[in-house]
Amino acid sequence: MYSLRFSLKTQKILIVLALTALVWIVFAQTAHFDWVRYDDHDYVYRSGRVTSGVSVSNIAWAFTHFHAANWHPITTLSHMLDCQLFGVKPGLHHFSSVVIHTLAAIMLFFALDSLTGKIWRSAFVAAVFAIHPLRAESVAWIAERKDVLSGFFFALTLLAWSNYARRKSVARYLIALFAAALGTLSKPMMVTIPFVLLLVDYWPLNRFQKEKLISLVLEKIPFGLFAAASAVATVLAQHGQIDTFGFSLSLRLENAIVTYAIYLRQLIWPVDLAVLYPYPEKIFLLPMIVGCAALLIALSTIAIIYRKQFPFLFTGWFWFVGMLIPVIGIVQVGRQAHADRYTYLPVVGVTIAIVWLVAELTAGWRFRKQIGALASAVVIITLSACAYHQTMFWRNADSLWPHTLAVTTNNDGAHLAFATSLFAEGKTEEAIKHARAAAEIRPANAGVYGEVPIGLEGKPLDEAILFWSARVENEPNNIGARNTFGVLLVQKHQTGAAIEQWETALALNPNDGNAQSNLAWVFATAPDASLRNGSRAVDLAKRALKLAGGVNPILHRTLAAAYAEAGRFDDAIATAERGFAFAEREGNRELADEFVAVLARYRQHQPFRDASLELHED
Repeated sequence: MYSLRFSLKTQKILIVLALTALVWIVFAQTAHFDWVRYDDHDYVYRSGRVTSGVSVSNIAWAFTHFHAANWHPITTLSHMLDCQLFGVKPGLHHFSSVVIHTLAAIMLFFALDSLTGKIWRSAFVAAVFAIHPLRAESVAWIAERKDVLSGFFFALTLLAWSNYARRKSVARYLIALFAAALGTLSKPMMVTIPFVLLLVDYWPLNRFQKEKLISLVLEKIPFGLFAAASAVATVLAQHGQIDTFGFSLSLRLENAIVTYAIYLRQLIWPVDLAVLYPYPEKIFLLPMIVGCAALLIALSTIAIIYRKQFPFLFTGWFWFVGMLIPVIGIVQVGRQAHADRYTYLPVVGVTIAIVWLVAELTAGWRFRKQIGALASAVVIITLSACAYHQTMFWRNADSLWPHTLAVTTNNDGAHLAFATSLFAEGKTEEAIKHARAAAEIRPANAGVYGEVPIGLEGKPLDEAILFWSARVENEPNNIGARNTFGVLLVQKHQTGAAIEQWETALALNPNDGNAQSNLAWVFATAPDASLRNGSRAVDLAKRALKLAGGVNPILHRTLAAAYAEAGRFDDAIATAERGFAFAEREGNRELADEFVAVLARYRQHQPFRDASLELHED
């Protein structure tokens, strides 16, 4: 790479400034973005522990409890700190993620420079890491804070390990171990770090030529113990979601092979990126499996054969392969076939291999430095433009999910996630349309996901109720399952049973906004007088609205109905008028029209009744 005629210190300062500028040019736009709701509620604004900020009890809770089906206390604490400083304003939470990603990119540069001594190659790898379009998901999605945090601590671990390997001391070793522990406590995917450290021992540290293999392995044991503890905690946290949808082992193996090839393609040609890629329904075509397997075998063989001539190929390639193993889908968690966020750290290895190989193969070229500088600039500018465009889709749920549906096919998960978001916005008709589309794509799972009352009836409704009944029985502390089960019971006109589920959810977490809003609505609007409780409805609705930041129009509708049931019609009118203004601001015409209708009732001192809550307890 082209080296400017500045001192080494000045060059490093300029590189740090350039990396910072690149990240903020691409991702500063997120400071104006909203929540996308997809997992954001579990990680932040519906978690009473998180929204209440940092305290001694909350710190203890973060280390002793699972959060959002994971055990990542450092990530949880970062969300708590954001809420302590910024409340639940999404723009400032986005700001924090961009700051951490900036630090991760800078730390990666220093780590690679320390490991290899190649300042401009290291700078280019760090720049690609910083602004590749695959980073949009990790940086622009608040729920993926764990990515940027683990990335920072991963790079810090590499830097500390480089210092330790060159000048061994207990202090340097403990610094590396502590950094790795923080990374593992940020995201369980960091369990592969002992393996990565062995790879960097091979190259660029060349320790395999100087030290015995057994000693290199033994010094990774403490790292492995942290990794093992994190792995056990993750299995316990996610046991209810592992292979939830019954994908066969053969299909999972085939998908893993294809996914490796997809990630390589996305690194080189990052188009049609989406937040959720649907899992294939059937086995892949044989030519595709054979082709992808042949590619992986060929690249692995090349890395092994040329490990002495080009040792960076060995380290870079197996860095990529090894770091993806925990998330490649052999043990399937969730319904995604693959995910952009999983590439956050693994593709750094492939990038290193490519950059170092190109640099070595072009070593004898005339005007090599000038050509390298120009080519690097073109690549960085192109990737930055693509990343900026990809990040724009993360403005909110209304931009994210239509894009996802446009670039994927048969994506029932995207339809359901969009339906849930639309329903939360009060866009009921649109929500039901997408929920029904999901049910048509995968009829066997109708009603299994989400919180949208899609009007199931007959056998589909009974099957959905059986599914969630079993889920609640097997996971009695699963608050999300109880909330969804309650919604389905309401469709069965078993409102009393639904109340029991939501009350249990609220007992498990008194600050669960979903249970609060569901109960408030029933207590305020149920046709059966025995179910109504105006004063409790007001209390629950006020708490849910505060938890959501006080700007949610659908929760204003619930609070207004609660005030009306309590006979506080002036408060009902004022609340409904505020909700109408929020709905208008969001362009939610359907909900705005609902506010107009209920305002007429409240001005006549008439409470609202929801006919769908009629009892039918057979």
